[in-house]
Amino acid sequence: MQEQLPIAIQVAVHEEISPILKRVAVEEVFHEVTWEQRRSLKHAHHDHLRFYIGTMNGVRVVVFRTGVGRLRAQEIIRVFFEHFDPKLLISAGFGGALSPDLDIGDIVVVNDVLELQTGRCDWQGFVPSLNGQIKFHQGKLVTADHMVISGREKTGLGEAHNAIVVDMETSAVAAKCKKLNVPMVGVRAISDRANEDLPPQINSFFDNGEVRPGKIAKAIVSHPPTVVGLFKLAKHAWKAGEDLADFLEKFVLAVSSGLK
Repeated sequence: MQEQLPIAIQVAVHEEISPILKRVAVEEVFHEVTWEQRRSLKHAHHDHLRFYIGTMNGVRVVVFRTGVGRLRAQEIIRVFFEHFDPKLLISAGFGGALSPDLDIGDIVVVNDVLELQTGRCDWQGFVPSLNGQIKFHQGKLVTADHMVISGREKTGLGEAHNAIVVDMETSAVAAKCKKLNVPMVGVRAISDRANEDLPPQINSFFDNGEVRPGKIAKAIVSHPPTVVGLFKLAKHAWKAGEDLADFLEKFVLAVSSGLK
């Protein structure tokens, strides 16, 4: 049975959901999925099946995370919609800047999505009119199947596709929302600048959509300078997470009155 809630907030990783949940008065943690649903999930982590229901700034919300990547997002978003019927879904999280105009913590509200691997670009974002109540940038997002780590690649993607931010999940969430006719807003907080190179080992840190501490430790032991880049990345992620949660707290209140 589906539960109708005004707003759903989907993110990918713990570092994104943790500051959001600090701003939510959680009333219930729903995780009673069926055995058949669990068996059909090839890539899911058990924590992906926790749906946090409560209020944010007085607005009823459900918050959940999918893990990193399109495959994880596709699986969990399918299960989510079998249990919930939101009036609006916010696909939120960190993003890499593709424009030099964006700095750490800046918020991008997405108005168009390109799936890099398939070339699909058949969805346009729902961007509410907020009458200047909240500051944000607006532009096109590219969803990639790998973490874009070099400044050269980020700049190239931005120029080639007229995009300003890159992530790894939004296109999958957007496709499901379009199919179900559920309005979606894409929101990304910048966690790395367009001209910044991330540690080259970072793509090896993930397994089944989750960061694995053992893989990080192995990378540091084999290449000690990696720790400097990771410290910088963690600092940026903390700021992006806090700024994203602050934005969402204001955003859900601003858009909730217009939901029917």
